[in-house]
Amino acid sequence: MRHSRKIKLPKNGKGEELVPYVVSKDNRHEVVAPVSSVRIGETSRELVKSKQCVDYPRWVALYVGRNHKDCQKWLDTYKKHVLKLCVMYEVS
Repeated sequence: MRHSRKIKLPKNGKGEELVPYVVSKDNRHEVVAPVSSVRIGETSRELVKSKQCVDYPRWVALYVGRNHKDCQKWLDTYKKHVLKLCVMYEVS
């Protein structure tokens, strides 16, 4: 039996976890998530290691679908990979 570890997601100013979700507005349906700026290549990993920069969550549309159900299915299928993108880069 595999043990699942709790994934550390970014938090907002109130301390609530920021999680990926489906947005449907004006006939446009997309999956948005707070991904790590380091993991998408916007911030240099080396600069974060040297503490010259910090990693921050950036809301990004990861998938655009035909309808809400299509987006929800995509999110359910790729949730593990999406959550990995949401984990902030930390230096020990």
